[in-house]
Amino acid sequence: MKKFIVPVILFVAVLTSCGPKKDPNLTYFEQANEYNDYIIDEQSAVFDKYDALISSLEYGTSAEINDALSDLQGRSKEAVEKMNKLADFKKNVEFRDKAKELYSFYSNACDKELKELVGIFTKTEGEITDADLARVDELSKYMDDGEKKYNDALIESQKVFAKKFNLVLY
Repeated sequence: MKKFIVPVILFVAVLTSCGPKKDPNLTYFEQANEYNDYIIDEQSAVFDKYDALISSLEYGTSAEINDALSDLQGRSKEAVEKMNKLADFKKNVEFRDKAKELYSFYSNACDKELKELVGIFTKTEGEITDADLARVDELSKYMDDGEKKYNDALIESQKVFAKKFNLVLY
């Protein structure tokens, strides 16, 4: 009997040591609800920074506006990095990838469209032209349309994810 047990134990040990290894540079989740919450927490954090920027455009000083843009830029880049380091969930990648697209939209906008918007809003009253006001309208529409496009895609991919993994969304 001992002759049989030792080879079985060795065989099991070899199988478990040769199994798939997790990349230590990636973030893994075992539960679908934890994976979902991780992605949505990032979405909320980015949205909070965007809302703070919009509020500062309306009520803030030039320094507060620039700080809010910097905060959004840093937070959206952090969210993109977190999605880059988020492992798939049971081979599902669409939810994560749609989140990354949304966060990338904000990150890229910080370098271009939002930076331009901040430039206009930090001018003194006498410096703002009719062309600036028209450009504010164009940039606002760009941001509204982009946010809707990428956020709607994220929401749809979240619904598919929730259905596949039996999650109830609130």
